[in-house]
Amino acid sequence: MTKHRHKRQDRLGEMAGRTNPVADVWRNFRHHPVSMAAMIVLVAMIIMAIAAGFIWDYETDVVAIHAADRLQPPSAAHWFGTDDFGRDVFIRVMYGARYSLFIGIVTSAVSMVFGIVIGASCAYFGGAYDAVIMRIMDAIVCIPSMLLMLALVAVLGKGMKGMIIAMTFVSVPGYARIIRSIVLGVVHQEYIEAALASGTSHVEIIRRHILPNCFGPILVDVLMSVSGCIMSASSLSFLSMGIQVPAPEWGAMLSGATKLMQLSPHLAIFPGLAILLTSLCFNLIGDGLTDALDPKSR
Repeated sequence: MTKHRHKRQDRLGEMAGRTNPVADVWRNFRHHPVSMAAMIVLVAMIIMAIAAGFIWDYETDVVAIHAADRLQPPSAAHWFGTDDFGRDVFIRVMYGARYSLFIGIVTSAVSMVFGIVIGASCAYFGGAYDAVIMRIMDAIVCIPSMLLMLALVAVLGKGMKGMIIAMTFVSVPGYARIIRSIVLGVVHQEYIEAALASGTSHVEIIRRHILPNCFGPILVDVLMSVSGCIMSASSLSFLSMGIQVPAPEWGAMLSGATKLMQLSPHLAIFPGLAILLTSLCFNLIGDGLTDALDPKSR
């Protein structure tokens, strides 16, 4: 009896493992070596960004001026060389990952929350509410995003807070439109009508039945948008409307390197590669998740 019971429990455990959607997605994702490599690189960058504050002192290692070491090329002592103030470019690039990753992830997460609320409610309730709200979203989308962000930052003030608010305001309409289209494919299913007939509240239906079925595409869209947010943040800082010098933000470092491109090209190469590599990693992970979440691949 005990032996048969153990066999039955093992079979049940195997069945549970086979029907676990998270395990299925992870198993499919692991079959994409490029996406896995991108995830490993991104995790390493996040760890380095977190550890940078413990390894190097901000005042002495990141922003302090060392005139004797100015404009040195890459070497064993300074892996990425030094800038025109003698600051180590490698340390500044590693420390700058904290700004870019924080801004990109926070902006995407906040935009996703607002986009879910707006898009899901418009798709669920429809009617005049849907028409008015989506026309407002369309009007915001019609304005060039960089121009709108520059105008908002000019009103809100330069720095991280104003930049995150401006980027969130510009990003929400895109999220709302995408999430609305996803929810429209779910809201008219039979189990939604059954939940309504049983007296379940609208908020509970959206929270428990609609959004969980839309989680996969929303997650992929968030990952894809992080790279865009990092690019936008770097662009604003490059135009001196975002993170201000001497903070080691990648866009601000590129802005400071423009006048020294011919003399010391490494000042622009390494921050530019950091922006490119981080954005590429998020996009490749999003591509891998898109395939892993595809039911045809299971």
